[in-house]
Amino acid sequence: KEEIMKMLSTVNDPEVHQDIVSLKMVKDVIIEKNDVKILIALTVKGCPLADTIRSDIVNAVSKLKEVENIDVQMTTMSQQELNEFRGVIQSKMGQNKISKDYEVASINKLKRASIQNVIAVISGKGGVGKSFITSIIASELRRSGFEVGILDADVTGPSIAKLFGLSSRPSLQEGGIVPAVTETGIKVMSVNLLLDDPEKPTIWRGPIINNLIRQLFMDVNWGELHYLIVDLPPGTSDAPLTVFQSLPLSGVVTVTTPQDLARLIVTKSANMAKMLKVPLIGLVENMSYFECGHCNKKTSLLGPSHGKESAEYLETELLGKVGVDPKISILSDNGQIEKYESVELKKIVERIRMIVSDMSETEVNIPIAWKAESSDKKESSNKKFELKPI
Repeated sequence: KEEIMKMLSTVNDPEVHQDIVSLKMVKDVIIEKNDVKILIALTVKGCPLADTIRSDIVNAVSKLKEVENIDVQMTTMSQQELNEFRGVIQSKMGQNKISKDYEVASINKLKRASIQNVIAVISGKGGVGKSFITSIIASELRRSGFEVGILDADVTGPSIAKLFGLSSRPSLQEGGIVPAVTETGIKVMSVNLLLDDPEKPTIWRGPIINNLIRQLFMDVNWGELHYLIVDLPPGTSDAPLTVFQSLPLSGVVTVTTPQDLARLIVTKSANMAKMLKVPLIGLVENMSYFECGHCNKKTSLLGPSHGKESAEYLETELLGKVGVDPKISILSDNGQIEKYESVELKKIVERIRMIVSDMSETEVNIPIAWKAESSDKKESSNKKFELKPI
């Protein structure tokens, strides 16, 4: 049993990088002749790293020649065991409660490489249409001739791939991971494209999410981009913090709806950006109204608009108000969101571009080759984005 425990002490938890024996994850070792049964306590039920831990245990213990069969079973820690688990981690990592490597990774800014502008879209609250606004910003910029990418940093609830109808897994080449490309040429990287089962939940703790977001930015071969749009999850937790601290952001676009509840929670996200000295580009009020297709009357489905007051309170600009449109749901469900166009959204995206340009004091120009192509093939280009009945 001592020999088996020595071998188990060489197995590290893949997330906190400490051995499973000192972390008190090994609950029991039962030996029957040459067969060994090992009981491991995980911190959360359905842990996505369970198979990795099991495989590492089998590989380690199988080095003992006397062992013939290894049966690794998993259980879940009690609340008391979880408290002890945290205590061990904190005592090993010191008073800061985080390892030196992780601390450095969380604070150091990553380089932009060949990306001119990085814009994050935040909301603080779910269900306000943040991913839709992200997709539209990217689509409108691409329509204007810019090279655009989308990084779906909403790790636990990714939806960008679905909006653009993407399902093929990215390939790995010498220059890094090759992102998926939409019909119009937008480069997309999303966790859903990396999973064997897109419906499988990503039950990951903070360090894994943080490192993953950094990898999706650094290890993807984005090529030359004028704009990279980052779709953030709601709230002010690990993922937004990682993006704010690590990515070289030009600024953030805040998305809200007319409700007071949404306004209150979105304010938290905007204030988080301010605290971390990330510029606010402006505020977009989504689902602001519904316009009747027959009489053109506008109805405030979610209550009266507070977009202007919210923007003033946050000391930023109201970029525009977006109405409820059934076409958005239809195109989103069919993976054709980049076909959606509206005059108001064009104005919003153009204003975003101008504000970002003023912030950086560098005008981002459309490539000459694209201008020539757009001019010569204007008619065919219009057909490409024509909204067809579904």
